[in-house]
Amino acid sequence: MRPSRRLLLLFALALAPALAAAFASGFDWSRAFELRVLFWGYVLALALLALLDALAFRPPRLDAERSLDEHLALGVRQRVGIRVGNDDRRRLEFWLTDFPPPQLQLEGLPVRIALAPGEFAEVRYAVTPTARGLAEFDRICCRVASSWKLWEKNFYYGEPQQTKIYPNYKPLFRSSFVGSDQLYADLGLQLRQRRGEGTDFHQLRDFRVGDSLRQIDWRATARFNKPISREYQDERDQQVIFVLDCGRRMRAQDGEISHFDHALNALLISAFVALRQGDSVGLLSFAGQSRWVAPLKGRFQISRLLDQIYDLESSPVTSDYLDVAEQLMTRQTRRSLIVFISSLEPQDREDLASAARLLSRRHLVMIASMRQQALTDTLAAEVASIDDALKLCGVTAHLQNQAAMFSELRSNHVIVADTPPAYMHATLINEYMALKRSGQF
Repeated sequence: MRPSRRLLLLFALALAPALAAAFASGFDWSRAFELRVLFWGYVLALALLALLDALAFRPPRLDAERSLDEHLALGVRQRVGIRVGNDDRRRLEFWLTDFPPPQLQLEGLPVRIALAPGEFAEVRYAVTPTARGLAEFDRICCRVASSWKLWEKNFYYGEPQQTKIYPNYKPLFRSSFVGSDQLYADLGLQLRQRRGEGTDFHQLRDFRVGDSLRQIDWRATARFNKPISREYQDERDQQVIFVLDCGRRMRAQDGEISHFDHALNALLISAFVALRQGDSVGLLSFAGQSRWVAPLKGRFQISRLLDQIYDLESSPVTSDYLDVAEQLMTRQTRRSLIVFISSLEPQDREDLASAARLLSRRHLVMIASMRQQALTDTLAAEVASIDDALKLCGVTAHLQNQAAMFSELRSNHVIVADTPPAYMHATLINEYMALKRSGQF
């Protein structure tokens, strides 16, 4: 319990007779005694009123309940609701606030509420998640004034709640209601999937101008007495395993989002596209927190992936590519597309080449490396001093060594993609769809 502003103001008013009594005593004024009596009488009366008000202060009968989504999306402003009701026999005026975790930015609280007996109010405020992970809400707080409004006290209602802050999955949810062509357009992709080309038989249809003669089904043509073509689709029921690097290099940050968060977003979007193509999707994280999600197909696999990666963070551990390749050879026996998402440096050359050779015995391997913006900025910057020239030479040598590493990997039939973090999702999807159309996967 704490004194209210009203009580503090009333005590502040006692300063006037106190100063007057002190001034009168200094000048031997005949009214000094009356002023002192007035001061002490005022203070004692106010103290008595405050004591009586405090003794009569009883907990209000309020009922508060929070409505909260089980999942929040990183960076997306979302609403939280609180329903508070007055079960007391008296009218209550109070301040209402909530205690979200530090990774949520709060807007719209506290609010002042007045409720008559039996009334209830619904309050909605906004939260914006700034970090992934588990978010724990404390109990709802109501600061209620005493009968004479000389004291205030915090009372807590409801129960603590938890919610999970996922990577931004909202675009995936919206995309689940649109067709594939619209989805690729929304993602900024330009995929030209030519009708009738693929490896799996899809359906029979009427012959169209532009169809090749090898597409004609001669038995169906004879039966229907008109040209009938076979239509094929990309092969389905294949498996894609995303291998996510959680090592120290993924802690780099260009702009507001770290490379690791860019990697998570690219993984989710690419997995969503692969699932829509009818393939199974799995996940293995390494270098820090090791998590395995067995490859499955179906729309619920995205939810399983979200549950596994929402609290993943990059670590100070050095990435061991050969070790994770050995794990994959043990876990994944069926031929699959293995997609490494990492940030590669020239010193990874031997370890990465050994891992790629091991995996290529059974799987098709793709390595997607995030290009650091600082290197690109150094190449584009003006050389105005010796330090600038030395920095430019160092970056050029670094990129040449990196290009040689990528060239060696490609010579071993490994697909390599080097792209800025913000465009990683588009690069992964384009490479994946190119493999599907070519029949390599």
